[in-house]
Amino acid sequence: MTEAHVINLAERTDRWESMQEAWKDQPVTLVRREAIKINKTDVPDAYHAVFLKHREILTTAQKLGEKHILIMEDDAVPSKDFAHHWVNIKAYLDARDDWELFNGGMLMIRDCVDKVVRLDYPDGKNPTMLLGVWRGSMAHFLYMKVDPCLKKMEDWEADGKPMFDGWYSHKMKTMASVPYLAFQRDGYSDAAGEKRMWEERFKFEEDMMKYALREFMSPDAVKNSPKIDHADPRQTVLREIDRTSGGFEPPKNMCWDGQGYS
Repeated sequence: MTEAHVINLAERTDRWESMQEAWKDQPVTLVRREAIKINKTDVPDAYHAVFLKHREILTTAQKLGEKHILIMEDDAVPSKDFAHHWVNIKAYLDARDDWELFNGGMLMIRDCVDKVVRLDYPDGKNPTMLLGVWRGSMAHFLYMKVDPCLKKMEDWEADGKPMFDGWYSHKMKTMASVPYLAFQRDGYSDAAGEKRMWEERFKFEEDMMKYALREFMSPDAVKNSPKIDHADPRQTVLREIDRTSGGFEPPKNMCWDGQGYS
């Protein structure tokens, strides 16, 4: 079981109850964390409030000697087969040092993928695609490496206190996944101050990413290339041919020697 720290406003008992119901059968233990309230001075909006809560939670985790921590927002809902993907993603990440933040439901990443990792399972079905990304948004499901994230969060004020979700993916070594692990429920957004409809957006972008990744997700990808070589840019850069990109010219020679095409 993974302990998940859920940020929740005291008056939003409805969201906390919905969270408990939505996640009751998943391999996570929810721990409610009191959200920081917006004021007119040092916490002017929800983005400031959530970032400051993230930093507070990570600071406590560091003092306790924790290496990784899962933080969720109180409108997060698990996607289909969450447990199947999360248990394996977590095991993969916990064994490695080449990442700092994992986002389990990241939007706007189609054109900023620089690494693709495929996790396969004994039944040969439903692989998990882990993606190295350098831009994206949303922060309802974040698995963070405590020390490096906390260190880089020291720069937030100097960088102008930007909206933290996009700043995280620019600042930290970020991984995302397809399928998504969690999406945000439709409803009133404390950050936007209005009702937001997220569920169709998540479904649309997940389908788009699955299409863009179809060559990597196909069973033939394993059959024809048992070991994906991440030193080969043909395999690590997400290349999607569409009517706007005009396609990509294939290399004249298909032999990659680890330094270039020869």
